[in-house]
Amino acid sequence: MPERKRPISIHRRLLRYMLAPLLLLLVAGVAVDHSMIVSPIHSAFDRALSRAALAIVARLHRAPEGQLAMSSPERPPVPPRPFANAEPLPPPQKPMPDGGTPPPLRGMGGDTFFYRVSLPDGSTLAGTPDLPLAPPDDKAADGFSYADINYQGEVMRLASYRTLEDGDPVIVTVAETPARRDRAVHRMDVSFGLNDTVQMAAVLIIALIGIRISLRPLQRLSRQIASRPAQALTPLSTDQVPSEVRPVVESLNTLLGTVRNSVLSQQHFMANAAHQLRTPLTGLKAQLEVLSRETAGSPLEERIALLHGGVDRLAHTANQLLTLARAEPSAHRASHYTSIELPHLIGEVIESSLDRALAHGIDLGADSQHAQVTGVYWLLHELLINLIDNAIRHTPAGGHVTIRCGVNDGHAFLEVDDSGTGIPPDERPRVRERFYRGAGSTADGCGLGLSIVDEVARVHGAQLSILDGSTGQGARMRIDFPASD
Repeated sequence: MPERKRPISIHRRLLRYMLAPLLLLLVAGVAVDHSMIVSPIHSAFDRALSRAALAIVARLHRAPEGQLAMSSPERPPVPPRPFANAEPLPPPQKPMPDGGTPPPLRGMGGDTFFYRVSLPDGSTLAGTPDLPLAPPDDKAADGFSYADINYQGEVMRLASYRTLEDGDPVIVTVAETPARRDRAVHRMDVSFGLNDTVQMAAVLIIALIGIRISLRPLQRLSRQIASRPAQALTPLSTDQVPSEVRPVVESLNTLLGTVRNSVLSQQHFMANAAHQLRTPLTGLKAQLEVLSRETAGSPLEERIALLHGGVDRLAHTANQLLTLARAEPSAHRASHYTSIELPHLIGEVIESSLDRALAHGIDLGADSQHAQVTGVYWLLHELLINLIDNAIRHTPAGGHVTIRCGVNDGHAFLEVDDSGTGIPPDERPRVRERFYRGAGSTADGCGLGLSIVDEVARVHGAQLSILDGSTGQGARMRIDFPASD
C-alpha cells in the first residue's frame, strides 16, 4: 500500500518561506553592524595611543648639557586607555648593561606596550631602540601616522608623532598589542548579534501570531464544512470568507449546486417512474384477480397464478424504488426530523406484519426497552418494515423473529434477530449493494431491502451492522444511532 503523503500546510509553507530570508537578513545585519563598529573602536584606541605619544612629548625637556632628555615619573608605567583620560606615561627605558633591548612594558588586560623617542637621524633618546617607525602620512594635519606591524612575533598597532621640541625635530613612537581592541570588538559583536537575534526572533514570533490569526477564517470555514450534515447541499456562506479564498468557496458552491440538481433529478426520475408504474400495476392486478376467478379449475389457472406473482414482485420493486428515492439524504430538511419513541414504532410495525408472520408459521415478537431518537418517522418505519420483511423471507416455518430496542452506552439501538438461514460473513459487505442477491438465496425479493435500510441509517447518522443471530444461527441486523445531545 503506497504511503500516504502528508497534507500541505499553509502555516508551514509560510514559515519556511519567511525563515530563510530572516536568517539571511540576520547575517547581513550582523555583518553591517560589525563593519560599522570596527572603525570607531579602532579610532578610539588610536586616539588613546596618540594621547600616550603626546604625554611622552610633554616629558621631554632640554638637559643642562643641551641635548633633549625625558623626565622619569614617580608612578609605574600604565598603558593608555581609549575611553578615559590619559594615564601617566611610562619612564624612559634605560639601555641594558649589555647593550641589549629593554624589556617591554606590560599593559592592562595582557596588552604589551612599547615606546621609542628618536631623532630624524635614527638615534634613540629613550625607549626600545629597534621599535620601527610608522611611515609619515602627508595627509595627516596633526603629525600622526599609524601602521600595523609584526614586532617580536606579535601583531602590534603602531603610532608615530613627528613634532618639534625646543626647535629640534623629534619622533615619538608608541605601540601596543591589539588584545584590548579585539576584546572590545568581540564584545560589541556579541552585543549587536544578540540584539539582532532577539529582534529577528520577535519579528518571527509576531509574524507567526499574525499568520495564525489570519488563518482563522479558513479554520472557521473548515469547521463549518465539517459540521454540515451529509445531506446538506445548500451553498456555503461567503460573508466572512477572505477575498483570497472566496473564489474557492464560490466554486465549491457551484459544485454543490450541480450535485444537488443531479440528485434531485435522479430522485424525481425514480419517484415518477415508480409512481407511474403503480397505477397500471394496480389495474393489472385487479384484472388478474378477476381472470383467476373466471378460470378457476381450468389449465390456465396455474399460469395466471404465476403471472399474478410476477406482477406482485414488480409492484414490490416499484414501491422499493420509490422508497429508495425518497430516502436520499438531500430529500429531507431539518423540519422533517422529530422525536420518535422506538417501542411505539416497533408496536406499529409488528401490528402490520403479524398476519404475514403467522401465515409463514413464524413467531414474531418484541423485546422493547425505553429508547428515543430524532429522525424521520416514515423512514424509520420503512427501515423496520424492510428488516422484518427480509427476516420473514429467510426464516423457515417454525422459526422466530425478535425485534429489540434500547440504549447501550448512551447510544440507542434497534435490531431484528431471526433464526433463519443467515448471511455468510464474506457476503455481508455486498448485501448492502442495490439489487444484489446472495448466490444461495431462494426467497422472493428485488435486492433493495438492505440498500434502503443502509440509506435510511445513513440519513440518521446511524450505523448498520450485520451480525450472527443471538441463538447461533440466522442473522441479527443492528442499527446503532448516534448519542443524543
